[in-house]
Amino acid sequence: MRSLAVLVAALLMLGPLGCAHRAPHPTAAMEPKPDIGSVGLVVWPDPSIPMFQGPGAVGAAEGAKEGAKTGALAPLLPGLFVIHLSLQANEPKGFVLGLYLAGAGLVLAPVGAVVGAVAGALAVPSMAEVEQSMAALQRASVDINLPDALIAWIIDAGGERQIISVADPGAPAVDTFLKLDAPEVSLTSKNPTDWKPGLRLRVSLSGKLIRASDGEQVRAWLWEHEGRKANFVEWGKEDARLFRTELERAGRALAAQIIADMF
Repeated sequence: MRSLAVLVAALLMLGPLGCAHRAPHPTAAMEPKPDIGSVGLVVWPDPSIPMFQGPGAVGAAEGAKEGAKTGALAPLLPGLFVIHLSLQANEPKGFVLGLYLAGAGLVLAPVGAVVGAVAGALAVPSMAEVEQSMAALQRASVDINLPDALIAWIIDAGGERQIISVADPGAPAVDTFLKLDAPEVSLTSKNPTDWKPGLRLRVSLSGKLIRASDGEQVRAWLWEHEGRKANFVEWGKEDARLFRTELERAGRALAAQIIADMF
């Protein structure tokens, strides 16, 4: 009984050591953002020219040419892949297997080229479709007038905060100015040589916060937004409806980020 009591006492003494929790490391408190008061919005009035990457192949003839290249190469890829792995692993049997597969690929390459040519001819847009899409995208860019739209979206995202467009003749005096450069808009892919690229909407915007009393720069930012991906004709279809919708979504997302960074 006495031994049991000693054991219990020992466990009680060791318990705090084994179960002790480490004190959390002190974390540096985030510096509070300075009170910037009322903000006057100044957006560069002239929008930058949007960058629209067109398809690398236009018309059935170009599509068939590019499709034939892709179709002819496709049967060779498995054999080349196996050869590459076998050389890395120093596997003679794998190398021989890769040669057999590559040989079979050479036999099938002409068939692949024919299939690819047909698929390519059907996949690429016609010159008329490209021209219509480009005209629709350019028209949409003018209609949206992104500098003016950004002002409205930022004021809307700011809610009850004092954010004023200085373009308004009756605008009162403000404490700070948010000066925004012209937003950059593009529809591009990562590979500019792709013959049927998926184009992603990208919008970037830089801005500076300037104190009104002395013209001193308080802070500066670069904001970027990436939207969805679609091909060139899809972006321009139905008077560029998708582009209009996604550009507004991007602009409102940037506006929300601007408010979060300022206040």
